[in-house]
Amino acid sequence: MPKVKSSKSSSRKSNDPKAPKRHRTAYMLFALEKRSQIKSENPGLTAKEIMSELGAQWSSSDPQTKQHYQKLSDAEKSEYVEKSTAYKNEKQHNKENSKKDNKPNQSMEVNSSQ
Repeated sequence: MPKVKSSKSSSRKSNDPKAPKRHRTAYMLFALEKRSQIKSENPGLTAKEIMSELGAQWSSSDPQTKQHYQKLSDAEKSEYVEKSTAYKNEKQHNKENSKKDNKPNQSMEVNSSQ
């Protein structure tokens, strides 16, 4: 029996590869730093078990640790906002320029009724 493609994949918006990447959350920065440590201490853990351990460590960590990673995340977020704003402005500028280029030049028209 042939497989039927779902309509969800075709209606999905494609991402612009030039767009800036989104900032990472405090938890993601924590997980990125601690994952290799957990993996080296427990080589037999599966990926799901490593994620569970990371979640448990994050929830039991002290407020100073969470605040440290939150500051790192906020710094990334402000950088992302700047890049995103610049990208959107550039995209809008390019869109306006392409509209101007597509308009016919009326000063070059010749009156053929003479």
